[in-house]
Amino acid sequence: MAEGIDSFPAPPAPFSWLPDVLTLSRLPMAAAVWLVAPWPWALVALMAAAALTDLLDGWAARSLGVMSGRGAWLDPLCDKAFVVSLLGALMLRSAAPWWVFVLIGTREIIQLPLILAYRLIRVLRPRLRFNFRAGLPGKFATVAQFAAVAAVLLQSAVVVLAAVSSVAGCLAVVHYLRRAALLARAEEDAAP
Repeated sequence: MAEGIDSFPAPPAPFSWLPDVLTLSRLPMAAAVWLVAPWPWALVALMAAAALTDLLDGWAARSLGVMSGRGAWLDPLCDKAFVVSLLGALMLRSAAPWWVFVLIGTREIIQLPLILAYRLIRVLRPRLRFNFRAGLPGKFATVAQFAAVAAVLLQSAVVVLAAVSSVAGCLAVVHYLRRAALLARAEEDAAP
């Protein structure tokens, strides 16, 4: 029996690939960090480009109506790859002490084991429903991280901005955990 015309999937929207390409562009930028680390101005330009793609990928997804679940986990993954690469390259090239980079990377240091635990320990899944979309605390933590990195490059107010970055990172993780618990509770309440 022939299938009707309605059974064919709708063609993808034009430029539906754009948000993912913008997000994925941070991976080569993460590698490029190691090449441009000796030149602070080039590193700042690369950080600005990464921040711009972080803003544009979400805007493009909303504008194009491309709200797949892929972008929700791909965006933070590419963000983390860029930040970890940036901090690693700076740690090797900078005169700042190692603990400054631990402070700046607090969010990643706390969040990565939590994500792994969520994925690997099945008993946590009914109690938490992670939504990896960035919230305001996460965006603020990213801005604080970049400000702290700029302070390392400029060798000015490093400890203060690293501490602000650490506090902002902790608040972002608390926000993600609270949102995960609320989503799980809402699902539980909605279930018959």
